[in-house]
Amino acid sequence: MCITIFSFFTGLGQNSIFDPNNARWKEFSFNFQDNFQDSLALWPERVLLQIANKNLSGNDPIFFKAYLSSENQPSVRGTSGVLNLELLDDDGTLLKRQFHKIDGGTVQGQLELPRHIAPGNYSVKAYTRWSQNYGPDFAAWEQIQIGNREVGKNRESVISKISMITEGGTLLSGHKNRIIVKAPKHQSGEGRILDGNKREVAKVSFYSSGLGAAIFKPMEGTEYYIELGNGTLFSVPKAETEGYLLHANNLDRDKARIRVTVSNKEQDIVLIGESGGIKYFEKKLNFGNGNTLDIVLSKRNFPQGTFNLKLMDHLGTEFAKRPIWIAHKKLQIDIAPIDSDDETDLRSYKIKVTDGNNRPVRSQLALSVNQHETNLDSNIVAQNDLFVFSNISEESEISSYRKESFLKDLYVLSSKTESDVSFLGVNNSSDIKFPFQKGLEIIGHTYDLNNNLLSNTKIQLVATSEKGVWVGEARTDAQGVIKLKDIQIEGKATLVARTKGEDVKSRLVKIVPFNMVEKKRNILVPYVMNQQEQKANDQTIAQKPFNGDELGKTIELEEVEVAEKGMERKKLTPSLYGIDVPPNRVNFQDFDKPKSLLQLLAELPGVIVSGAETLTPSVSVLGVSGPILWVLDGFPLTQKGTATNMGTSSSSPLREIMALANDRDIERIELLKGPEASIYGSRGSGGIFIIYTRMGNELEYVPRKDAQLTFEGYKPALDFEQYKERISKRKEDKMDLLYWNPNLQTDEDGEAIIAIPIPRDPTSIKIEASAISVDGKIGATRNVFQPFLK
Repeated sequence: MCITIFSFFTGLGQNSIFDPNNARWKEFSFNFQDNFQDSLALWPERVLLQIANKNLSGNDPIFFKAYLSSENQPSVRGTSGVLNLELLDDDGTLLKRQFHKIDGGTVQGQLELPRHIAPGNYSVKAYTRWSQNYGPDFAAWEQIQIGNREVGKNRESVISKISMITEGGTLLSGHKNRIIVKAPKHQSGEGRILDGNKREVAKVSFYSSGLGAAIFKPMEGTEYYIELGNGTLFSVPKAETEGYLLHANNLDRDKARIRVTVSNKEQDIVLIGESGGIKYFEKKLNFGNGNTLDIVLSKRNFPQGTFNLKLMDHLGTEFAKRPIWIAHKKLQIDIAPIDSDDETDLRSYKIKVTDGNNRPVRSQLALSVNQHETNLDSNIVAQNDLFVFSNISEESEISSYRKESFLKDLYVLSSKTESDVSFLGVNNSSDIKFPFQKGLEIIGHTYDLNNNLLSNTKIQLVATSEKGVWVGEARTDAQGVIKLKDIQIEGKATLVARTKGEDVKSRLVKIVPFNMVEKKRNILVPYVMNQQEQKANDQTIAQKPFNGDELGKTIELEEVEVAEKGMERKKLTPSLYGIDVPPNRVNFQDFDKPKSLLQLLAELPGVIVSGAETLTPSVSVLGVSGPILWVLDGFPLTQKGTATNMGTSSSSPLREIMALANDRDIERIELLKGPEASIYGSRGSGGIFIIYTRMGNELEYVPRKDAQLTFEGYKPALDFEQYKERISKRKEDKMDLLYWNPNLQTDEDGEAIIAIPIPRDPTSIKIEASAISVDGKIGATRNVFQPFLK
């Protein structure tokens, strides 16, 4: 593809290079050292996303790998612990949100699609809570296609409009102006700008995804049109006679050349540089005897991503705005075929990762291979797409970089995304609206099972899932609101909460969460199952609502036959985690003749109760070693006693347990030993006593589900090869994704070798790879190979 590079800078008049250490820039109204030392500028956190399969035939999961990048401190690899992954439709409506645990600045997994999702274009957004402080440009956006690819094409064919964006936002008559044209791909091609007499004054060259550019000099009072290759005409915005032009040449790796043109020099203006709501510099401009000022801006001092240049007066009025894209040096990834194996239908490729000085880099790789249609080209470029511009082997590094910069510059200029939203007040380093998030969080009101609000109350919590257990403790505020932080658990989890109380109903706690993002708290709540979902498979009995007005009235009953029948006891609470405890290690309370806790324990086989006649009784378990763990209604209790180390005899005092569990409230006691006790790890190596208390009495059973909260924890990662094994061969053949490995490692030579299955039909494949080094440097590439043509 041939690209014409336009430049306004044939000569530099009053050339000045921006450098915060340069004496000429010391008069800035914004001082770097005083404002940036402890500000958000030191901790920018950007999310980069690689999606393995962007074209899905059905409800296949979307496999991905995400990276946290902190340009100012790359070795930190981000500080957040939770990645928010969202699926949005073409209108931006949120369809699904998942939470993924970040480990070492990276996270891998899959996004499960909603059932019965319609074919079409969708977006995947990945971000951390902290990254929201810097605006949407610090999140990652990727577009995916679900279903037939023709859906998007057919939709595009009805579009009959184009977008025209002037560089800097102003079209000024009598001066050279640059205009960006965004047209549907089927309408793009060669275009031209015509005056009112249909004479050509400039050509429009289109490059990527329907983006084109042209330079022309509009004259005052003249109308202009853009004519596309199919003859369609579109009016060009009317040129202004007075105003400001802000143009940039951003093709150099380290510097951006800025040209400012004014029609009226009487008004003082300043040039401001901002990114993520943070002002990096403010410079009053001096045009001297001319109307044009050229500035060379060093990009080394600014973070990667969209950097906004603005022309403003001292009152804050904005005259022109020009975003530029800043990309720092990254890892280089080269992919080359090695050989093929005709017997196994595999083709081998070598991946080599190097730094900017061509030195090999030991790194972690994520690599995907998809079947590729050579005539297929995405019509939308994602804002943080790692793979928009692939490396071209026959070009030099400089020309490849300039091509990438030119196309990225077109996209930034044409994007309607407001990437400089100021979430923070300028120069206010303390106004952090989105704090770091280390774990999942839930916030809600708390009540006991008598529906009493629990204010200023200490709550103990335990969450369980098939993947593990999380235990925590928190205190409610004066409004009965509890804030649970740093929840670390995978999969669908059940949360049980309890506090001190005289009976079971006052001890068990019901949490009613806020199922929304509150502006004041900025907390994304994990998805919580509603009552309908929790009881979807349960049989329900319709009950007549209680009417207080009927108190004192006589209720007439129909004549029925009454037969003597014993009262049925309610079903017992199921054992924790579904463990089948041997019957001889379960001891039930006799409600007619209640036994003491000591008696119930002593009746269990292998359990010895000592000092029953004293004030300090204790219990031990024969045949095991290590500490004894007590669990009361699902809550592990603090361990005390002599058996704190593995290999020692098991003994535990009973005084505190007796104070917590009233003899008459105990429903039963279970003893877990050996493999059954592994759910709690080494804490229960000496045996686990699980005490269940009854809910009221045996004839008035209160469902424990009233005190349970079900929510979605971290989404467990799914292995791609295991996924392929469990789906049908027919479904696998429909997948474009042939290979996905997010955990490849390069050796000390920066190399890794993979073997890829040869697809049946396509003659080409697309290989996308991303890499992160030990010191946090990131790189990515996309290559298309045609290894199957004979």
